[in-house]
Amino acid sequence: MVHSQKPSDVSLNPELRSRAKADFLKHHNRLTEIEHLKARMQNLIQHVETSQSVEVTDARVTAEGEATALLKERLDKEYHKLLGKITREVNVEDFGAVPDGRDNTEAFRNAIGNGRVRVNIPAGEYLVQGIKLPSWTYLVGQGKGVTIIKLHEDTPAHEWGITNDDYENGNRNIFVQGMTLDWNPDRQCGVRNPGGQFSSCLTFAKVEFGWIKDIEAVNAGLHGIDITSPTYDHLPDTDWTKDGSKYIWIDNCVTYGAGDDGITTHYSEYIFISNCHSGDPRGTEHAEGMSNSNGIEIDDGSKHVWLLNNVTSGNIRGVEVKAHEMWPASQNVHIIGHISYRDVRAFDLRHIGHHQASDPESTTAYDVTLIDCTAVEPVFNSLYENVTPRALVVSAYKNVYVSGFTAIGNPDYDYSGYPVVALQYRSQNITINGIKIRGFKKAGVDINLSGGANKTDHVKISNFDFYHSAPIGISIGGGLYYVNIMNGTMLTEGGTAGIQSPNSQAVIIGVLAEGYSAAASIKGQTYQQMPVSLKGGAQIATTSGFAFNQTSAVIAGTGDITAKGERNAVIGASGGSSTEGSRAFITASNNSHITGNSVSRTILSSESITLEEPYTVAGGHQSIKWLLDSRYGNGAFAGAITSSLTGYGEYFESESGQLIDTGTIVALKGEKMAPAQSGDDLLGVVSETAAFVSGASSFTWQSRYLTNEFGGLIYEEVTDIETGELIRLPKQNPDYNKALEDGYLSRDARDEWHVVGLLGRHYVRIDGTVRQGDYLGALNGIGTKAAEGSWKVIKITAPYTPEKGYGIALALIK
Repeated sequence: MVHSQKPSDVSLNPELRSRAKADFLKHHNRLTEIEHLKARMQNLIQHVETSQSVEVTDARVTAEGEATALLKERLDKEYHKLLGKITREVNVEDFGAVPDGRDNTEAFRNAIGNGRVRVNIPAGEYLVQGIKLPSWTYLVGQGKGVTIIKLHEDTPAHEWGITNDDYENGNRNIFVQGMTLDWNPDRQCGVRNPGGQFSSCLTFAKVEFGWIKDIEAVNAGLHGIDITSPTYDHLPDTDWTKDGSKYIWIDNCVTYGAGDDGITTHYSEYIFISNCHSGDPRGTEHAEGMSNSNGIEIDDGSKHVWLLNNVTSGNIRGVEVKAHEMWPASQNVHIIGHISYRDVRAFDLRHIGHHQASDPESTTAYDVTLIDCTAVEPVFNSLYENVTPRALVVSAYKNVYVSGFTAIGNPDYDYSGYPVVALQYRSQNITINGIKIRGFKKAGVDINLSGGANKTDHVKISNFDFYHSAPIGISIGGGLYYVNIMNGTMLTEGGTAGIQSPNSQAVIIGVLAEGYSAAASIKGQTYQQMPVSLKGGAQIATTSGFAFNQTSAVIAGTGDITAKGERNAVIGASGGSSTEGSRAFITASNNSHITGNSVSRTILSSESITLEEPYTVAGGHQSIKWLLDSRYGNGAFAGAITSSLTGYGEYFESESGQLIDTGTIVALKGEKMAPAQSGDDLLGVVSETAAFVSGASSFTWQSRYLTNEFGGLIYEEVTDIETGELIRLPKQNPDYNKALEDGYLSRDARDEWHVVGLLGRHYVRIDGTVRQGDYLGALNGIGTKAAEGSWKVIKITAPYTPEKGYGIALALIK
């Protein structure tokens, strides 16, 4: 689209040249007032090795090849260039413009001419049928509410208040400042945007280097201020910003009453929006109850956009970064110091049509930051009845960074159980650092991470504070396996759970939750104190150790100790100790190694040993000195086994099935035993001091495994279900019943089974005939003096008394 322009009849003169130079100096001084803003922008441009950052860096180079320190400085240089190009300064009154209700369109057209002009507009309300600005034009009024440009009653519905004049070839270096733009939707008994991107208060389409300062945009048919491309026919696989506007600064502007969005961008790049307020749209661009009218919308295909210190209020979405289904998403958008007041959704990032698992994944929704932003009391709004209040929503976007975010709710407002912050719909790689949420008592959850087929994932939440807010602090949906939650405090009253998750995959460190029924509900388990949950290979308090698997750890070690396999740990070790395979553990050892791909091996308190056998625990110095075998229950020792107890014993069952007192001498009665009588062949004595005891059957039913005719175990080769190796194990008895095994009691817990001392020193009950050095016989299980035998009294430890009916002697059994 090309807009015609009538050449100006005003000739150039030396006086105007002089005034242009003076104006240059005046506006140069004005720029110093925004040095603080430039300093903030300095920190926003990230120079890293990505295609977008290189593009931003290249954008700092002027058309003359001069490199500027920041992109904003290039914009300032173009401003000075604009002032240098101005050859005349005019006042629209000199061309017949009068603020008396007449149509001033022709007067403005003549004043503007072909550009290279500064056009001053005095105070008053000027009716026009749209103003078209050529390149190198500076249009300036006396201020918002003082100079008013209003569309005339006869203006067609499609017209803009102000726009550039050449949509086909584009324009450059246009400055609009200090006025109110009223689209006047009441003209002709009420008009609306006829469709497309017409009918805004101020539109820059294919403008390079533009400034919009101190503008009030009122009651636009479409948008208050629109930075755009002449057409929307741009696809994600094209150079979609080639026809868009570039290097535009919108500053200290106010928009309200828009038919759609207050301030918006499309297919444009290098846009700065600062110190603006946008609110209270009319929403007439949409059907009743379905008006997605937003305060500031960074829409389809926009790139490299900075929003600084703006305010939105009363919108459906305060700031929306988005795209429609068929068009590319906005990228590299930075929102700093924004306050959203009573917008339904304060901040919303989304790429429509790329949310569900059945939708194609967005290839363009990347790179948004929110720094020091605040959402105050999001509320429902009848303009769009189906949109629910949220402080922040992220859908489809990846690489999102949020820092210093504050969400303030009204404790008495009914948020209908909806979340305050929602990360959802295939969004990924999101960092939220330093978020504070309070007052959302009637919301459902402070931060909700959606799971399932449309889940978010790879989320990091750190340094957060929730105060008297939702009943659930953080809710994690199913199927999320990469969530880190660190350094946070949740304080509330009558809450349900600080953290809620159906699985235990989230990393949780340094989180305090008070005032909830459970600090955490994780995988069906409740915790009254928040657990610490760490994932990934851990290297803790070690000088140079390495954990090579996400389920392994090296802790409190020195030297190049390594844990290479799954579920491996090396703790308190040194000298290059190492593990391989699965479920390997070394502790308190030096230069010790578990090798091979087997499973379940442990080295304890050792020096320079190597263990390879599965299901074993070993220790030693220079070589293995002891080993316990979990498969067979065997133990091997290179040295002695010592005990403070004495003698050898074996389990025997009583003939009566009843308990027999300690110290009673017993004799065999078949395969069982009973108190010994005179003339019996003495078996032994019921003892509590046997150092070694056999026949206990402590762990399982004695006949669980088959034996040969000599009582030896019968073995078979089976495949280890974990390693796939053939291993030799006892063959199970087909009569074995595991259900009965569940209630099995070992023999030491049953009255009928007794440890009978068979050899060595044991305590024996005696009668009054026995003296030290005597041999022993037995009568009713009580030791009595015998002429000879193999039992000899070492000493009397308790003399016989008639009251007790026995004494006690320490006897040697051979």
